[in-house]
Amino acid sequence: MDNKQVYINLETKYSVDLNTHVYVKDVGEVYCDDKVIKEKVENIRIHNGKDKEEYDYISGIDITTKIIDKVENIDINIIGGPDILLEIKDQEKPKLVFNFFKIAFVAVILFFGAAMAIINFHEDVNMKASLEKIYYIFVGQKKENPMILTIPFSLGIGLGMFAFFSRIFSFSKRRRQEPGPMEVELYLYDKDLEDHILNELKQKRR
Repeated sequence: MDNKQVYINLETKYSVDLNTHVYVKDVGEVYCDDKVIKEKVENIRIHNGKDKEEYDYISGIDITTKIIDKVENIDINIIGGPDILLEIKDQEKPKLVFNFFKIAFVAVILFFGAAMAIINFHEDVNMKASLEKIYYIFVGQKKENPMILTIPFSLGIGLGMFAFFSRIFSFSKRRRQEPGPMEVELYLYDKDLEDHILNELKQKRR
């Protein structure tokens, strides 16, 4: 009798509540032409619930071993990442007032920080003198701090940054669906953070 082929497409990360067991169906999609075997594999427990918040991981080898111990006459084929990072955490209660003040505080800090950076940069390159020279070239008159150039220039800085960090000005629907530079950086940061935690857990287990 030939063994049934079972394919499991594993996730790379899974968040689970405290005291909650993890099953194969939670961390991956199971493919098999035998529905009975598919359900058996999906309902195999691969991680016991814990009562404290922490990170843990499950390797593909551990999953394969536990499945073979429970189900006979099958061949396991793991697709995707070889390890799954588990984030064990308690459910957070929504704190609307705290979140509002936290966002407002961060927004104020970023606003004044960006303003100081722009001001210092313009002082270093003497932007005031540059605008006065541009005004003299086009108008033929010397004028200190020409507002007709200073105001559009100041507004253009904000609009330019907004256009750079968003896709709202794009005429292409596909382009508007693309992530912005900040979203890409946050994704890369999260990925690097997860890889670092996973490597540390592996080293501790060894």
